[in-house]
Amino acid sequence: MITNNTDPRIKVFLGVTVAVLVLGFAGIIWAIKSESAGSESKGTPRLVLETDKFDFGEVSMANGLAKKKVKITNQGDGDLKISRMQTSCMCTKVVLDAAGKRSPEFGMPGHGGGGSSGWSQVIKPGESGELEIIYDPNAHGPTGTGLITRTIEIFSNDSGQDGTQSTITFSGNVIK
Repeated sequence: MITNNTDPRIKVFLGVTVAVLVLGFAGIIWAIKSESAGSESKGTPRLVLETDKFDFGEVSMANGLAKKKVKITNQGDGDLKISRMQTSCMCTKVVLDAAGKRSPEFGMPGHGGGGSSGWSQVIKPGESGELEIIYDPNAHGPTGTGLITRTIEIFSNDSGQDGTQSTITFSGNVIK
């Protein structure tokens, strides 16, 4: 117990010690709250495709590659992270242009079109990018004519769920 005849330096020392302890605990509590608030999702992304289905119509082997651009938009309020893309056939490739960056070329896994492991691209809320879909009608050789249907799969954190898959399907009729 501190009495009136206690050395004033002890009173000052004890007062400063108590103040430092209180401020230290308050700082720790504030840091913990800030860290947990920062780790929470800052909104939910929402991937919206301009179209999820289209038809190239007649695709001439003589004219080479057929290309189509499809707009991809984040209509959510959180960052949309595209983690990878793939196609259903080696004759099809897909590239994402967003936020001034161009992705590697993605194709059919196991056929040299797996893209880049570790690659990802973020589309901010309200922003858009373009998927360039590239179909090579000559990939199956000179007898590869007729009706085709192919898919492009986009893996993202759509709706806040990592690994969500969105699909674009296209068709066409390959002619010589």
